[in-house]
Amino acid sequence: MKLPALRWLLDPATSLLALRLRAQERGRMSYDAAWRLARVTRHPDEMVYRHHGHLAEDSSDEAW
Repeated sequence: MKLPALRWLLDPATSLLALRLRAQERGRMSYDAAWRLARVTRHPDEMVYRHHGHLAEDSSDEAW
């Protein structure tokens, strides 16, 4: 099952809010980013998960 479909099944209210946010931005925001923003708007205790998905990977921390 694809992630957007799973999100719709698990939390349709957040998914609907994400679509509204994306419409306000006129498509300049990805659905994934809009969904994460909607999620932390409705559940502020999950802010750490939003940051996890938007951090750039740093290859200098990799162990060889």
